[in-house]
Order: sequence, then C-alpha cells, then structure tokens
Amino acid sequence: MSIMNIIEKRDYIHNHLSRADEKIIDELFERLRSVFEEEAVLQSKLESRAKKSEENISAGKLFSREEIEKRTNQIGS
Repeated sequence: MSIMNIIEKRDYIHNHLSRADEKIIDELFERLRSVFEEEAVLQSKLESRAKKSEENISAGKLFSREEIEKRTNQIGS
C-alpha cells in the first residue's frame, strides 16, 4: 500500500465506513472518543495553568533569573 496523506486517509475511511461491522465501528468510536477526551482534559489543564500564571504575574509573584537558575541547579541534588 502506498503512503497516503491525511486527506486520502479520511476519504478512504469515509468511503469504507458503511461496510464496517459493528465491532469495527465500536472500536473506532471508543478510540476516537478516548483521544478527544484526552485532548479536552489536556486543554483544560493548560488553560488552568495559564490562568494561574496570569494571576501570579498580576500579584507580583515572580522569580528573578538568579532565583530560577538557583532552583534549577538544585534539582536532583
């Protein structure tokens, strides 16, 4: 089989989906649902971290470059 680009893969799946049995549809559904739920959780975590970072910056909770370097150098010591 030749290497297919994303559009060709989507077309192939779409064109053959009607021929798939229930087991294949269920497996595909669960896999897609799992992937998109993981993405939603990650997005939520990233948004939460960004909001907390913005709050820390607004509150003046910042580290100087020297403090960051000191903390970084202490990791694993």
